Amino acid sequence: MTNSLYPSYRVGIIGGLGQLGSWCGNLFREIGCKVLVTDVGTELTNTALVPQVNVVVVTVPIGVTGAVLEEICPQLREDQLLVDLTSVKTPFVTEMERSKAEVLSAHPMFAPTLASTAGQSCVVCRVRVGDKSRWFEDVLREAGLRLVEMTPDSHDRTMAIVQGLTHFQAIVAGHCMAAMGFQPSESLATASPVYKARLAMIGRILAQNPRLYAEIQIFNPYVRSVLAHVQRSSELLAGFVEAQDVDGFAREFVRVREALGGFCEQSLEGE
Repeated sequence: MTNSLYPSYRVGIIGGLGQLGSWCGNLFREIGCKVLVTDVGTELTNTALVPQVNVVVVTVPIGVTGAVLEEICPQLREDQLLVDLTSVKTPFVTEMERSKAEVLSAHPMFAPTLASTAGQSCVVCRVRVGDKSRWFEDVLREAGLRLVEMTPDSHDRTMAIVQGLTHFQAIVAGHCMAAMGFQPSESLATASPVYKARLAMIGRILAQNPRLYAEIQIFNPYVRSVLAHVQRSSELLAGFVEAQDVDGFAREFVRVREALGGFCEQSLEGE
């Protein structure tokens, strides 16, 4: 990256010692920005940080995001930018809009520990656009990220599937294995490529921060509806198994495949 993108901007990162906050801080230091950080245990406080910077980035656990926004939003000026990097949008954007600042809500769709983020996706919700929010997006693009514009509501509806459904099913599978006393490592010798990929996802999720995954499930307002559909679908298909109804199961299988359009055939091409 170059240092031509307004290196005189001062960026404050609330939650800047965590993985995502550290990634964000390094991103802006690389282009010459002065970066100030607050986190648990830092001498600098959130309210002391805000007046000193042009851009405030909130990257704290979902469960405390609302409290942080309530604390800092009354301080923000019209010549500042407020950004959040949380996995959930609709519960927090309304609070962000109460500030006088430009508002951009972003969601990097990758682990901040990746060696390279080039080509990775980042959702951006353009809430109150101005020069600084456009600058922030330019920095993300120059870092190689592919920006996907969404509204906060469409983000949360989509993430209820992308994250809520996917994470929940992986955690349930791991929970089931643990309840049965099954050790995944013992099955690897006979594992198919699809099974290995599935195990890798289950293991990857369960190896990470449990509160993060709990908060994604609980704070996204659309996850509960998705999980209700999961339960209904599971009960329907389990009913065919219990009744030993091969034809019924197969009919439902075909109905689902047709409903998903060409996606299923396209997926085979990647094997």
